Amino acid sequence: MKLTARIVILSLSALWWFGLSTPASAQSRIAFVVGNDRYESVGSLQKAVNDARSVAQSLQKLGFEVVLTENATRRTFNSRFSAFENRIRSGDTVFLFFAGHGVELDGANYLIPVDAPKPTGSQQSELKDESISTDALIQRMKARGARTQIVVLDACRENPFSDNRGRSIGGRRGLAPIQLPSDSGVFVIYSAGVGEVALDRLGDNDADPNSVFTRSFLPLIEDPSRSLVTVAKETRARVKALAGTIGQTQSPAYYDEVDGEIFLARGAFTTSAAQPVIPKPAIQQPVVQLPPPSLAALPPPPTESRNTSGFLFPDSDRRYLRREELSGLLLSQLRIARNEIFARRGRHFRDQALVAHFSRFSWYQPSHWNDSLASLNAFERANVTLIQSLER
Repeated sequence: MKLTARIVILSLSALWWFGLSTPASAQSRIAFVVGNDRYESVGSLQKAVNDARSVAQSLQKLGFEVVLTENATRRTFNSRFSAFENRIRSGDTVFLFFAGHGVELDGANYLIPVDAPKPTGSQQSELKDESISTDALIQRMKARGARTQIVVLDACRENPFSDNRGRSIGGRRGLAPIQLPSDSGVFVIYSAGVGEVALDRLGDNDADPNSVFTRSFLPLIEDPSRSLVTVAKETRARVKALAGTIGQTQSPAYYDEVDGEIFLARGAFTTSAAQPVIPKPAIQQPVVQLPPPSLAALPPPPTESRNTSGFLFPDSDRRYLRREELSGLLLSQLRIARNEIFARRGRHFRDQALVAHFSRFSWYQPSHWNDSLASLNAFERANVTLIQSLER
């Protein structure tokens, strides 16, 4: 199982996000989003590009104009960031997201482009020259007068430049904490606690296109009722619960140097202009097939006391199911709970027992054969993954 660390740094000015009546149109929101999977000299990643695409979509919903770059070389990263930097005006809200490999060198963090060579021996200076300094990016955006900076670093936790002889370039456990002055107006959330490994996925059968942290975090930042503090706490609870289903420990931590409450989605808007400045490459999303349903006997129809719609969980498309409310179900009932999520979306079933079960309900209107998790929303994907872990 590939393990990656998800480190999120939210650098914000508290003056605009306190839920006041200032309209979103009073300043621009722009975002630079990068996802790197296809590394040439170090191990490739699986979900960095998918995470970048998901973040870009969420930011567009929040009114950001998004520049999306996938599998960026050093030259591509620098040229596109320079163009992006020149768009920043005083008072703007700026969001920077990077998913891929990163490394700590002399206490500072560096992002690794896909064409970075693997240095030999202990050539840290060479690696610094071939990588992107996060401190420098933050300073450049600040120099342009950005009122709010949101910087998200989603990097592989294990050092990609270590070797089996005990020698490595940079820190052994990935990125280092960023030092935050008490008056900086910075909110930091780490996808895993100190010394923990953040999970890329829950197992080989976990077909969710996003990491454990990202699938938990993104739906929450789109909720206008949640401040960043409540987002951080709820994200931690959800990630801990998901990691616990496979006996792992992952507990995101956060550090708050912002006065007042920050609501990222409050006052968000969407316009026709909120499109990527650089078009997304025409790469088809991978379609991951779920394992075929077993022929286990189906449970009896749900009783009227449980619900009146034929669903075991009628709100599984709007909330995260809890492990404790599923643990008392039979395997046959878990199978129904999982498949009713796809049935709600109109999926045909080849298993005639499933067809007979769902055809009893008027809401079931089959229209397609797509059983990819990518066709579900974040709540549904997480619920399918949790149910699958209990069916094993």
